[in-house]
Amino acid sequence: MKSEHRTAATAAWQAYNAMETTKRRHLDYLSALESRGKRFNLPASDAENSMLKRLLIDHDQQVSTFKAASNALRESSPEAFDALWVYIGEINEALAPFMPDHVH
Repeated sequence: MKSEHRTAATAAWQAYNAMETTKRRHLDYLSALESRGKRFNLPASDAENSMLKRLLIDHDQQVSTFKAASNALRESSPEAFDALWVYIGEINEALAPFMPDHVH
């Protein structure tokens, strides 16, 4: 991504990274709870289910923030918007072979 596109896309890029972080956090916690449940027959407690719900709410909020930032970027700099999505696609393509199946 060209430096002028990177500069224009900063808010959307940061929102995307925050969205990815909250997604990973939610999926990691869900996976841990499911794994423990299968291995030890220990279901999630009310507190754990509450945390899982809060993590999903965090992620949903970040998705909304990213959508707004992405839409604002599309309006203000269509070239930077396109460049950002190309870059995100390149990252996802490069990482795909190393990611667990449930993430795709």
